[in-house]
Amino acid sequence: MSTASFASIAIKRKERLMARFNVLVAATSAVCLGMVCVLVLSAETIGKSTPARVEPTLDANIKKITLTPKAAERLGILIDEVRADPSGRLIVPYASVLYDLSGKAWIYISAEPLTFVRGPIEIDTIKGENVYLSDGPPVGTKVLAAGVPQVFGTEVKVGH
Repeated sequence: MSTASFASIAIKRKERLMARFNVLVAATSAVCLGMVCVLVLSAETIGKSTPARVEPTLDANIKKITLTPKAAERLGILIDEVRADPSGRLIVPYASVLYDLSGKAWIYISAEPLTFVRGPIEIDTIKGENVYLSDGPPVGTKVLAAGVPQVFGTEVKVGH
């Protein structure tokens, strides 16, 4: 064989080795990149907290919802109180009232900051922005006045 023939064979062998090396480097890079992505996503997931904690109550159909301050801010949460008119009838803001699928009326009671539990009410009449109750929580009870549908969605896991 001539020198040119040996050189040609050596060049082809070198090209095949380089092609194999490039494939190996690309595969290794992909695996390493995938591992880095998994580690970063895991670290982000571990560091994040959920916007609300949903806990059971004595009634299996009602859950206790505790929002983070950021979630409450995002939802525009407002708290009001049960009031009474001069005749003693209980009054809540119309925005506090929630109707379930069966038509039953509810409000969210806030016994602790950013914590809400759904409670039943009986509506007597509605006048403007006021709902007069024939049965409900006592005067002075803190109730959710804005963000009611969102808290209900969290409780019943709508959109989760």
